[in-house]
Amino acid sequence: MADFQADKYKFSTKAPSLLALDEVIDKRREEIERLSEELLNYKILIKDLYHDEPSYITRNKILNISYFIIEDVELFEFFNKTKKFPVNRILRRTPVDKEFLIEWKEHIITYIIILANPYYKNLQDYLQIVESINILGAEEISQSIKEEEHRGIVMEKSMGSTIILTSKGEFIKVKSEKEARIGEEVVAKEGFRLSKYKLQISIFLSIIVLISAILIFNYRKIDKTIVIDTTSSITLEVNKYNNIIDAYTGTEKGNIMLDELNLHNSKLDESVLDIIDYAAKNEMLPDTGIVITVTGKALEYNALEKTEKFIDEKNIEVKLNNSGDEHKVSP
Repeated sequence: MADFQADKYKFSTKAPSLLALDEVIDKRREEIERLSEELLNYKILIKDLYHDEPSYITRNKILNISYFIIEDVELFEFFNKTKKFPVNRILRRTPVDKEFLIEWKEHIITYIIILANPYYKNLQDYLQIVESINILGAEEISQSIKEEEHRGIVMEKSMGSTIILTSKGEFIKVKSEKEARIGEEVVAKEGFRLSKYKLQISIFLSIIVLISAILIFNYRKIDKTIVIDTTSSITLEVNKYNNIIDAYTGTEKGNIMLDELNLHNSKLDESVLDIIDYAAKNEMLPDTGIVITVTGKALEYNALEKTEKFIDEKNIEVKLNNSGDEHKVSP
């Protein structure tokens, strides 16, 4: 039983020999069709493979795990007979993390199927796999350079896009080549992939969440408390935007009023007007008149403009204590 070597093989960045013969393309097409059928046994679709893009180092690790399973008689037999990925058996034989195996299971299975079966000779020939040297070579360095275009075999075509397999073991979604056939080698630019912008999207969403949290905090923050003394005392908690955050009372009649008026998130001026109007219509006006008491930040001039106009029209006596500044609201 051989020990697991994480760096025994690697993908070379050297381009494969260009074979554009119809006979070769047709053979590749047949292999790809069979590969698609075999992958279904493991509940994998070719289009599943391009969603996650393993780095060059990760791809090489996946490659060596695949070879280890192929070369281990017991593991490979279990894989073939049960059509299951032997996670626990691999964990007992290798130092590979379980999370890694689960994350890249689809790629490992696909590499195993391609590399283990002589039927896939043309796909095997296209993949540029070499024995690794434990130094940082040109292949590793070149992977840090962003490629504008990708060269690979057409594995699957759909409207507007094509999935290709590169000689470096990558499954990449590129812009569709109208004339390209399954099995043919193409050179194309990579198509739009949302996963490539995960970091930017994560940062953007974090900013949105932070801004939303700040806005919600500021909206919910109490700026002033207003008590309106009708025959029931009504307390309004108000934010700096003069919106009602909370309204409560200690009396049954007051609760009936609040249930009917539903003041939450409404504007202060309209809410005070509604309370006074309700009090006038339901015999809740004290003989000495209504008293409005503001604590916290004082109301700005004309903050109760509609209320003052209503009081004047209905000739209701109202006194206002605006954070220490006491005066009559009614003219």
